[in-house]
Amino acid sequence: MSSAGDVTRWLQQLKAGDHDAVQPLWERYFRRLVGLARDRLRKLPRRTADEEDVALSAFDSFCRRAEEGRFPRLDDRDGL
Repeated sequence: MSSAGDVTRWLQQLKAGDHDAVQPLWERYFRRLVGLARDRLRKLPRRTADEEDVALSAFDSFCRRAEEGRFPRLDDRDGL
């Protein structure tokens, strides 16, 4: 299990354009994103996209925007 400092370091690396930080963030948060998407999609009719597709899309958008500097208060796990 990673420490709080690891998440902060990965976020700083991601914001700096270091794509190596994506994998550990993915491993730490993907299942949580899938669970959130599942909860949100539960009452909607099933479509071709499932909760994993939604989580993947959200994670991809997050990474791109973090690298673009679109989250000015994203400094650590609490900002996440």
